[in-house]
Amino acid sequence: MDLEKKRGLSGQALKWIAAVAMLADHVGILLAFRAPYYLWWGLRVFGRIAFPLFCFLLVEGFYHTRDVKKYLLRLGIFALISEVPFDLFLYGEPVYWGYQNVMITLFIGLLLLYLYNGFLAKVQPIYALMTLVSMLCLAFVVRCDYGAEGVLIIFLFYFFRYRPLPLFLTVGLVMVLMGSIEPFAVLSFLPILFYSGEKGGREPAGETARQIRKYGFYCFYPAHMLILAGIRIFILQ
Repeated sequence: MDLEKKRGLSGQALKWIAAVAMLADHVGILLAFRAPYYLWWGLRVFGRIAFPLFCFLLVEGFYHTRDVKKYLLRLGIFALISEVPFDLFLYGEPVYWGYQNVMITLFIGLLLLYLYNGFLAKVQPIYALMTLVSMLCLAFVVRCDYGAEGVLIIFLFYFFRYRPLPLFLTVGLVMVLMGSIEPFAVLSFLPILFYSGEKGGREPAGETARQIRKYGFYCFYPAHMLILAGIRIFILQ
C-alpha cells in the first residue's frame, strides 16, 4: 500500500461525476414537461454541477498538459464535431446559429488561459487584461453555452487556483447572478474540495487503450447528445 498516496477524489473521478451530471441534465431537458416535475427538475438541478467541474478540470489540464496547443486543437475539433448533435438535440435541426455548444465555451476559456498566461510571462499585463476582455466579448458574440459568464468562471478557477476562499466566493457569486437554477451549481464545490490532485486510474496497457481513455470523454459529449436527439426526434415526437 502506498502510504504517500493522497486521499480524496482523483481527476478521473471528477470527470466521471461531471459526465454523469451532464447526462442527467440533458435527460432532464429531454423529459421536461413530459415527466413528473420533480423528476426532470431534479435531474436538471443535479446537472448544474457538471459545468463548474469541467471548468476546474480544464484549468488543471492547462497546468498539467505537455502541449497546450495540441490540447486547444483537440478541444476545438471536438467542439466543431459536437455542434450538429447539440443543435439536433436542443433545436431539432442540424444547424442552428443562435446558440453554440459548451465545448466552444471551454475552447474559448482555454485559449484565454493560454494567451493570458503568455502575456504575463512576457510582463505585458495590459495585453493580458485586453485578452480577458476580448475573450469574454467573443463568448458573448458567438452565444456559446454559459456565455461570457462561463468563460469568466474558467478564468476565476485559474486566477484563484491556490486561494479556495476567494475562488468559491467569486465563482459562487457569478453563478448566483446567472439566476434560474444556476445557483445550484455551487454544489460542485463539494467534490472539488475533495480533489486529491492526482490524475487517478491505472495507466491502460497498449496504445489503443490509451487512446480510448484519452478521447473517451471527448467522444461522450457528442455521442450522448446524438442518441438523445434520436430519442427526441423519432420516439417522443
